[in-house]
Amino acid sequence: MARVPALILTQHSSGFVPFNILADMLGEAVYDHDAVQARLAYLFNEGDPFTDALFYTEDASHVHALISRFVVDLNRRRDAGGLNGVLKVTDFSGNPLYKEDFRFSEKRIEERLNRFYDPFHASLDRMLAKPDLLFFVDGHSMAATGPLIGPDSGKPRPAFTLITGGDSEGKQVSKEHHLSVPADLAQQIRDLLEHHFGPILKDSDVPEDILINDPFALGGTIQRLSAPDNQNHKPGFGLEFNKALYLEPAGNGLDKPIKNRIPLLNRHFQGFMQDCGKLFQAYPFGHA
Repeated sequence: MARVPALILTQHSSGFVPFNILADMLGEAVYDHDAVQARLAYLFNEGDPFTDALFYTEDASHVHALISRFVVDLNRRRDAGGLNGVLKVTDFSGNPLYKEDFRFSEKRIEERLNRFYDPFHASLDRMLAKPDLLFFVDGHSMAATGPLIGPDSGKPRPAFTLITGGDSEGKQVSKEHHLSVPADLAQQIRDLLEHHFGPILKDSDVPEDILINDPFALGGTIQRLSAPDNQNHKPGFGLEFNKALYLEPAGNGLDKPIKNRIPLLNRHFQGFMQDCGKLFQAYPFGHA
């Protein structure tokens, strides 16, 4: 296959939590192997499990997060607060992640950001500065139904969501938020998703919808990497797989891979990326 001039990143694919942070979460239970494994498995499934496999292609460049989003959420502004901010104290159902007496100090916050957040984003900047990379793809997966602290709590979600910072047609809706790709290009990318994944969707229980900017229209990293004032900026987009496309219930929620589904989806993704490469190479950026 031809080289794809893209940077593919996954920010929530890891389930790793360092021991000292597990100790803050579990207290004395951090010495209980079963308790630790149960917590790690839970946090892995609360993230975007297996997205590093779903978004793999040998013909592109990759950067993957090495820590759980519940250590640091790399897809947030560095100073983003709140329940779903850069440092979370609850899961997406509102359950506390830490011991009752745990509190973040300013020192702890800065240490964690310095150790995990800053190196990841510095790596993205170095990669994006390469002249042979024309665009980026920010890979995620989403719960089949909107969680308690999501923008669409309780609502079923589409098979795929394409994220570009605009409205459902990919058009700009706010001067505060730029588009990561032009609207006409977003619609062409959506059509490619339909072409490559449509046959799979007909054989799944997931809604067949492939939507633009619904339920998510913005991503912190997408906006940063495509911002015109970023000297290394490139066009790109976020892509969310519905978890029910590749996971089935085995405990609490969708947490067991459906047999052979991940490699099947990945094969279709690799074909999709080949066509995306051609699309971005042909698009007249700056001349439209």
